[in-house]
Amino acid sequence: MTRLPALLLSLSLLGLPLSSLATDYTSSLLVQTGEMREGDLIVRNITDLNSKQTCLAFYISTGGTSSVIKCYPAVSGFGARLSQVGHIKTNELVIRKLEDSKNNVACLVAYISTPGTSPAVDCYSTGQPAAPPAKGRMIEEGHLREGDLDVRRIVDGAAMKTCIVAYVVTKGTSPAVLCYDSPIGTKGGLYQSEHLQQEDLIVRKVHDVVAKKACLVTYVSTEGTSSHLYCYDES
Repeated sequence: MTRLPALLLSLSLLGLPLSSLATDYTSSLLVQTGEMREGDLIVRNITDLNSKQTCLAFYISTGGTSSVIKCYPAVSGFGARLSQVGHIKTNELVIRKLEDSKNNVACLVAYISTPGTSPAVDCYSTGQPAAPPAKGRMIEEGHLREGDLDVRRIVDGAAMKTCIVAYVVTKGTSPAVLCYDSPIGTKGGLYQSEHLQQEDLIVRKVHDVVAKKACLVTYVSTEGTSSHLYCYDES
């Protein structure tokens, strides 16, 4: 008992407040609620319990990569239930379709299987409980190659969505992905109608005949460039 007053006196002489002995209690409502690996693609499910949002963080196991994160409401408690229901690999392009059957969301992930690539992701509601894998797969229904630009039309018939995937054939590139509503079962494809080049900047206008969409694809004609997409309804 005689040692406690001596200890308190020593702390006061050293100028240390008694409150420094206590550690503040902290809590975190941001937690990892799942993880998925498919080939060199890594997906981590991060949930914000405070806002009831669940997020998917995507990255590639390669040097120089960057991550992409997509968030949406967690309609069934918290977390996600992910599975891969589609996979396309053509040349260096890899496309994976992931479904979150817990929250009725699908994500199309595209990346290039070269060092330094980063994934491109677009997620959308399936509008219903996720379809069985046999019905939820994606198919390629259009391909366009113009110069060093490669564009592919990917159809998700179960969700009535079409996704455009564009990438530049160069080292260290990353693709672009954009998905939109589209009628299913109609024949058609992709074609380029216009092309603009100003110094290193290239812009190509690509048409999706079935969905009646026009997409502007832009990139720079240097090694390591990445493409960007903007699509709109045809008038």
